[in-house]
Amino acid sequence: MDAPPLDERGLELRNRCTQLFGRFGIKAMSMDDLAGHLACSKKTLYKYFSDKRDLVSQALHSHLDGLEAQMGDLMNGEGNAIDLALREMENKHKMLSAINSTVLFDLKKYYPKVFEATHARRRNMIRRVVVHNVTRGMEQGMYRADLNVDAVADLHLALVEDMVRQAENGTLSRPLAEHFKALFTYHIRGIASAEGVAYLETQRLTTS
Repeated sequence: MDAPPLDERGLELRNRCTQLFGRFGIKAMSMDDLAGHLACSKKTLYKYFSDKRDLVSQALHSHLDGLEAQMGDLMNGEGNAIDLALREMENKHKMLSAINSTVLFDLKKYYPKVFEATHARRRNMIRRVVVHNVTRGMEQGMYRADLNVDAVADLHLALVEDMVRQAENGTLSRPLAEHFKALFTYHIRGIASAEGVAYLETQRLTTS
């Protein structure tokens, strides 16, 4: 049976806990620590969340809800496909720069069922936005006309999954945000047409 929806106070606590997990990591924040940072009692937290696992699960799903809404806005945004892809890259770079590097490691090691429950959703989100962007870019002449859209989406997803796997295992040799930006730039340049590459360079000069 699904838990009842959170009221305004519950949503506030969940959102603030999500920020604390992102800042300090998941394992480092006990329910006592969370209550201290939130200036509330543990009893208040347990009123809304059955245990820390429940809180982590709700926080992660809330985070994915926000990403999904952001991706929807992006897919419907103005500009050509490269504009939108660069906007997505900057959004993710800022997000990854702001989170503690141990979050993915903690999630996979200590809450594997929560991680697995959101794994398919995360993959589908990434694949959907890549398919949409590549299709749009081909129609606009920004990306090469001979691309196999499904193959491009699968290859990009495989690279992202490998990055996430290394972050989970603590073996990524550079900051996650930096690695993601390099990966995304590689992706755009790899599929851009001559017109798209020229446009990309003008954007890089503008933002540098």
